[in-house]
Amino acid sequence: MVNLEENNIYFYFNKNKLIHNFNDFSYLGNIYYPLKTNTNEVIIKTLQPLIEKGNNGYLISSIYHFEVLKSANVNPLKMCFINVLAENNTVKYLYDNGVRFFTFDNLNTVIEFSKYADLSKVKIAIRLATTQVFNDKFTHLGADFEECLKIFSFLKDNKCKDYGISFYIQNNLKAEDNALERILRYIQENYNNLGINFVSVGGLKQSKEISKETLENFKDELKISQIILEVGRHLVENTMAMETKIIREKTINSMKTVIIKNGIYSGFFDILLYNKKFPIYLKSKNGREIKVEYEKSEESNYDFFMCGGSSDSGDKIGLMYINSKYKNELKTGAKFIVKDVGAYFEEFFMPYSNDLKKVFIEV
Repeated sequence: MVNLEENNIYFYFNKNKLIHNFNDFSYLGNIYYPLKTNTNEVIIKTLQPLIEKGNNGYLISSIYHFEVLKSANVNPLKMCFINVLAENNTVKYLYDNGVRFFTFDNLNTVIEFSKYADLSKVKIAIRLATTQVFNDKFTHLGADFEECLKIFSFLKDNKCKDYGISFYIQNNLKAEDNALERILRYIQENYNNLGINFVSVGGLKQSKEISKETLENFKDELKISQIILEVGRHLVENTMAMETKIIREKTINSMKTVIIKNGIYSGFFDILLYNKKFPIYLKSKNGREIKVEYEKSEESNYDFFMCGGSSDSGDKIGLMYINSKYKNELKTGAKFIVKDVGAYFEEFFMPYSNDLKKVFIEV
């Protein structure tokens, strides 16, 4: 008989760390959690009482996200639909089912929305294209300044009282770009006295990236009532770790190669998207966690290749390095702990991974 437990992938969830992260960010403004980051029940259940306490909410990108929250008895008035590329029938479905906070980035979509929605009773965010702040950073999302002015004019004419701006700080912007300060300054210089009521900030990496005082001054300058923080990856990423194991080992062209149970198609997709380097540790026989490195060093001097367990030749985690005294532990059955897998990880378990069962353990 086949032991189905052999197909288990174990996730270790740190509830207290998630609560700490939420409180850390909520000091700066109202938290709206994007479900695209992680829809897992343990995340939703932990966040629910925290979000219910104040003027916080959830960001949804699909009807599926709406249904996930509905099944958790979340009030639709706590949801904001942020997918500016969605078809009109999706937007209408959500409106008909009680959602009253929407994000748009072009006038035509807003006009379509107004044909069935009472604009005086909805909250609308206009997604700002940050290309006018960072001229060399292309994005297919967001409205430019001229389009924003047209939308604001239409909203005013149609008695919308609660509208504002949302923007996202792209991952490829580095700390030295001073992205957040530059975008806030751009908004202050160009969007003052236009009647906006709130600003929604996406892509904030850590709470200390900006001070409470700076945000309060920004609010006072624009005369807005609310700062929303769209915090996903950096809210939940470090709250989960995963245990996987070597299922096969081989030597190819004198290179030690280990095949782990899951790979690009079962969680590690961020390697393809962003060349992410997940923190990976070998669970040694003596119980210690031995850091696996992505670059050779005097300490990590033994190289091996790590691949995923699908049949796709592109399923590669990459070239790794470990201290040579542990090289003989890289055997079938050896376990690895992969940390920081709370965001955009289990969401990327694709059909290749149907045989794998995810098991969640609170630590």
